[in-house]
Amino acid sequence: MANQDPRKEILHKILTSDIFREKELYQNLLCYLVESSINDITPKEVTVAHDVFQKDMDYKTAENATVRVHMHTLRNKLDQYYQTEGASDELRLYIPKGHYRVKFIINEPKDSPQKRSVKTVYIVVPSILLLLLFIYSNLDKLIYSKQLPGFDITPRNNTLWKHFFHNDHPAFVVIGDFLVFHEYHAKLDRSRRIMDYEINTIDELKRFIKNFPENYPEAWNLGELPHNAIYNIIDIMPVFQSFRRDLGIAFSTEIDINFIKNKNIIYIGEFKNLRVLTDLVAALPIRFKTLPWWNGTLTFQDGDSLVTLSTSRDWEVSRYVTDLGIIAKLPGHNNENYLILAGFGYNAQIKIVEMVSHRESFQDLEKQIMKRHGAFPEYFAMAFEVKGFDRASTTAELRFFSSLDKGKYLADLRPSN
Repeated sequence: MANQDPRKEILHKILTSDIFREKELYQNLLCYLVESSINDITPKEVTVAHDVFQKDMDYKTAENATVRVHMHTLRNKLDQYYQTEGASDELRLYIPKGHYRVKFIINEPKDSPQKRSVKTVYIVVPSILLLLLFIYSNLDKLIYSKQLPGFDITPRNNTLWKHFFHNDHPAFVVIGDFLVFHEYHAKLDRSRRIMDYEINTIDELKRFIKNFPENYPEAWNLGELPHNAIYNIIDIMPVFQSFRRDLGIAFSTEIDINFIKNKNIIYIGEFKNLRVLTDLVAALPIRFKTLPWWNGTLTFQDGDSLVTLSTSRDWEVSRYVTDLGIIAKLPGHNNENYLILAGFGYNAQIKIVEMVSHRESFQDLEKQIMKRHGAFPEYFAMAFEVKGFDRASTTAELRFFSSLDKGKYLADLRPSN
């Protein structure tokens, strides 16, 4: 390997990376282009079509975009590689748009600002912008009140939060983000980034890819943050600060079953974005059903009656919303704690996070539970009907509450957890 051509070394590293592993078509395409460039050959589009995609000799580039589409995806995959595993590579492969000759360029120094993770930029920059927008939109309130909002300290003996910070497991907030994928648009002759509310899990995307291969759909490695996320983080952050713990943030599109083990998890998001956390709520006495857009139902047993609550939205006139949400505190097999704060829309998510993270609102909730049930159990599930104007909820009515037996709940958990 000491005398190996460095261009072939970097090619081998790329081909065995997570981005390219098991992607035989793109491995073959990249190998072909690199070998051609090393041999000082500049292939044409029709040559690539014949040699890589086994197209017939009557292949017409003006009528068939196969090569251009796959070249676009290949460039995206190379970008992803250099944003992740290849960030520190000294030699970089670059294929200029509209060309099929691979260029080899020296990477920038490791301390260069351009070397910062694009993923961090995608997450941090929008969050900062949203935070600035929030401050700007509320600036008049801050000025007229002549003071910033006070720091809302969560007592260390809080019946809900104390278990998340008094064990050896780190605590993470998992934001339920939306799955995003790329899809080729034939008339525009380019790929577009798509967020489809009916395609929001990997299984749903796989079915879409199988049914519509002509669109060349492909998963994207970053999700789309819901608009309410910045408000949720602002509400939850003082809880972590009260216990002097760092606020760890993850996203439901990028975690797997191993991530949630040996961690205390607080999930905030829509029911449809639970993904790997779905098994945690499968054993609850509350059943949820997601419907198109931000609609859904919650069903639970109330005495001898089976109750089903439904969301409703008056978009045309008043924009008055009835949303539904649950708060559930659940145990893990290794003494983890899981808190599920889920709603069908923004209203419920904003309201229930506010209820558990603000001291005064949590005390009101605690009093309701104590009055109705005599105690605030360690593990529980509760359902709320949240009403108010769009993204400005005013009331949250407790419609269901049940304590959970730890042993029975863990026994009912699906084996995958």
